[in-house]
Amino acid sequence: MQFPIIIGLHRSRFLDVMLLSALILACAAILSFDCVLSVQGGLVFIAVLLAIQAWRALTPFIDSIRLERSGEVFVAKAGENDFVQATLKPGATIHPWLTVIRLETADDGPATIIATVNRKNSENLRRLRMFMRWQAKFSGAIDDA
Repeated sequence: MQFPIIIGLHRSRFLDVMLLSALILACAAILSFDCVLSVQGGLVFIAVLLAIQAWRALTPFIDSIRLERSGEVFVAKAGENDFVQATLKPGATIHPWLTVIRLETADDGPATIIATVNRKNSENLRRLRMFMRWQAKFSGAIDDA
């Protein structure tokens, strides 16, 4: 692999479709029960609010990630061009179709990157998985914070 590797991150259509599907199923389940219309309306309203909150939480605030040969990771926040160093936290999940990485930057605190495979980024996700397995240096034992 040629270092440094710079990977651009964007919103996952797969996660958006899964969230929309869950909302539709929840609304269908709520509307299938016989009860007062105002209770059904309130529950559907709550389900929609929770879906909006989840959709906003899935909006990435990290625009790109730079991987160095030394095992260091740098991130660029959305709307910024300069990279800041990030520390990898234990508890990463690496699978062929999903990668979840926990990072901590000095100025913004903890962040989580959820990367899923699509046609555009399959090579970049493969590079990220390989880096995480062979190059990345993690800190101590897993903490549940």
